Amino acid sequence: MSLMRILAVDDEKDALEVLVSAIKECEPDAEVQSFNSPSEALKYAADNPPDIAFLDIRMPGMSGLDLAKKLKAINVRVNIVFSTGFSEFAPDAFSLHASGYIMKPISTRLVRKELENLRNPVNTPNNRIFVRTFGNFELFVDGETLHFSRKPAKELLAYLVDRKGSTVTRKELCSVLLQDEAFTRKSQDYLTKIVKELQKILDEVNAGSIVNLDRGEYSVIPENFSCDAYDYLKGVPNAFNNFYGEYMSQYPWAEKSIQQFYK
Repeated sequence: MSLMRILAVDDEKDALEVLVSAIKECEPDAEVQSFNSPSEALKYAADNPPDIAFLDIRMPGMSGLDLAKKLKAINVRVNIVFSTGFSEFAPDAFSLHASGYIMKPISTRLVRKELENLRNPVNTPNNRIFVRTFGNFELFVDGETLHFSRKPAKELLAYLVDRKGSTVTRKELCSVLLQDEAFTRKSQDYLTKIVKELQKILDEVNAGSIVNLDRGEYSVIPENFSCDAYDYLKGVPNAFNNFYGEYMSQYPWAEKSIQQFYK
């Protein structure tokens, strides 16, 4: 498992030193990088996507809010924790779905509280592969969206994720995904191509371990990836904040599953 990577940015030197000291006291094994310049921090993050970013809001040149947007474009799962001495920025901060918000002066106690209640937990070995089901279905590997050359392969993965590790037969897939309840040879041959394409796409990014596509019965392997819906159903802290009433919106068959999030 790679070390947790934490970014700390504040244009005030003394405030940054206090912040870094608090972070290291809470997470002594983490990789912590600090910057007084938002632009330098962004340049570093482009090649080293952080898991967590502690950002001062009021900084010259680029505000913490603007930096947060750019960091989320690099890694959609990054946990943003804002720090500021001005409470009026709180609404803007949370509109960006920030993980947390610290009012200065910063203390170890406040930093530890945020690290213990991250919006997107990073303390599992499977966080490099993340499945987002709330809203549109997407797969992220190392913080980047995985692009599927064929939409049916992506939909096949989505359906397997929806089944939460239960095995799915070829006949069921032909019926649901290809609308062929007769299970014709033509549909079976096409499904075989889709399965091979999905395996190829995942293997290319070392993510093949999240699925079992052998012997005509298919499933995902939940312990090998993170998923917002799975976290929600397990009651993981802050997971409830990610659900806004939509689940795999691009797939009509997913509508039957949305009720489980209202129980």
